[in-house]
Amino acid sequence: MTPSVFLLSLAGILLAASIISFIPAVYMRRRDSQLRAQCTSRAQGRVSGYSTSKQVTGSTFLPVVTYRVDGAEYTVTGPTFASYRARTLSGDGAHGHPLTNITDIHDLPEDLCVYEIADDPHAAGNAMREPFPVGTGVDVHYDPAKPSRSYVIRVPATSSFAKVFLFLGAIELVASAIFAFISLLW
Repeated sequence: MTPSVFLLSLAGILLAASIISFIPAVYMRRRDSQLRAQCTSRAQGRVSGYSTSKQVTGSTFLPVVTYRVDGAEYTVTGPTFASYRARTLSGDGAHGHPLTNITDIHDLPEDLCVYEIADDPHAAGNAMREPFPVGTGVDVHYDPAKPSRSYVIRVPATSSFAKVFLFLGAIELVASAIFAFISLLW
């Protein structure tokens, strides 16, 4: 196999890999934009508990929100965030440390940061209980044609997961172009 054929083959493989990387990113962006477009009605929901299967990070679970549409009751887990991260802070045991970076539940940050206090055993537990205590009223946006399709407060612009796939796909696409160009010069 000549070097130019090898480089061209490598370019083809990288091109295929970039397409495969772009597919989940495009799917996630399309899904989120469709959710925003279809969920045109709004209901007032109430936090009824916390998820047990969608653990965010550490001991943080997302709120489960119950809402009613035309007499039927639905639940949705959320709000969702573009990314999740946990930071451990050293403390002197004093209370009053924030557990998350959420300051206003109606103006949520894109990224959820959960703070765990290393020296404060009282800070342990679900960090989402402070900003979203049971019984808190929150906006639920739902699809009037299918009320079970919904989201809490807002849908983040782009998830970190989608950004990673976009980044990988872009790198693979550039590398593919470089190898294809080099193979033509060889």
